[in-house]
Amino acid sequence: MKNLLGMHSVLKRTRKNKLKKENKIMNMSLLSALSRITNKVENLYSRKGSLQVTSLEAIGLLNGTNAITPVDPNYLVTTTAMKVGAYTIAAQPKGSHVVTVTHTKVAALDTLGIITVVGTDSDGAAVTEIITPTDSATVTGLLGFETITSITGSGWVITGEDNDTLVVGVGAIMPPVGKYIYKITCETTAVVASETFVSGSAGPKLSSLAGLVAGHAYYGSWSSITMTSGEAIAYYNVL
Repeated sequence: MKNLLGMHSVLKRTRKNKLKKENKIMNMSLLSALSRITNKVENLYSRKGSLQVTSLEAIGLLNGTNAITPVDPNYLVTTTAMKVGAYTIAAQPKGSHVVTVTHTKVAALDTLGIITVVGTDSDGAAVTEIITPTDSATVTGLLGFETITSITGSGWVITGEDNDTLVVGVGAIMPPVGKYIYKITCETTAVVASETFVSGSAGPKLSSLAGLVAGHAYYGSWSSITMTSGEAIAYYNVL
């Protein structure tokens, strides 16, 4: 009888241990995240009841992903005579870029006035920026636009008989306010001309490379990146 009771107790403990092990495996298999190292979904394991969580960059995909293209000075508005009124928008930005306005003087310098750009950022928030053209120079805005609703000139006054001209384009990749670029995945071989790092961060310096290799990913903390060729995808995260 004692032997039977002892056997029953052993079987009971074995069954409990098996159930605990199965539950543990089940619970652990439900914990997963995108690995920054492998760029794949990986299982997470906890030790002594403490879950080891990776950095915020691991969930960056939830905070914005956009295709980006090189600097193009006449991407938005091709060469046209300056005027008071709306300019024709030639194309929409690919990704979140700052806007550039380049002026060309024709004979005597006109009174240049201002250019008002209206659109949205990559979070869908409304963005408006006023850019003041400068004689025979390129002026770069400070805000990132992913869509452009309108580009309007005001305050312009002609001097003489011929209008000065301008073009409006896209410049550096600029994440929305409150976010930063933590990863660049190169689609085609790309060249980075310059970059700005988030305060307190330094590197890796993409501009020091001969080119970004297609299919490779580059990690860092950038507030802006200026590409002169190629195409890539930028991943944004919250500061």
